[in-house]
Amino acid sequence: MKILSRLDAWLGKTLFHPPIILACQITRQSQYALHRALWFFAACHATYYIRDDGLVWTIMLWVWTIALLISATVMPDRETVSMGWFRFLIWALLLLEIPATVVGGHLRATSVRDVIILFAEYAATIKTIPPRKKREGSASGKEARI
Repeated sequence: MKILSRLDAWLGKTLFHPPIILACQITRQSQYALHRALWFFAACHATYYIRDDGLVWTIMLWVWTIALLISATVMPDRETVSMGWFRFLIWALLLLEIPATVVGGHLRATSVRDVIILFAEYAATIKTIPPRKKREGSASGKEARI
């Protein structure tokens, strides 16, 4: 299990944290607000792609989507915790979908949703967002001042 937790930490720091931190810096949102927003987008994605799965399942999904919308708007910056076993489950589901994607020749909606959920879960693992580095002025502007 130690190797899986190290792999999870490496994947988070290498693949997911840089774009999440950049998105947080650009939008001036916390990582927790981004976590909740991505979960809401994943729920919206699921409600769009639900087809003939029954009225009860559709109603449950819509209630869950509305609950996520309320959570994202009322308490966006409340701290959340991401569970390693849940990220492992999503990774396993994503890896199981790869053969179907290769054979089918197109990207499945569940694969896209899994990636959104992984971004959301890895956003919750970030402790602090560093400040954005300021750019230096252009070289030609510096010469004109002299």
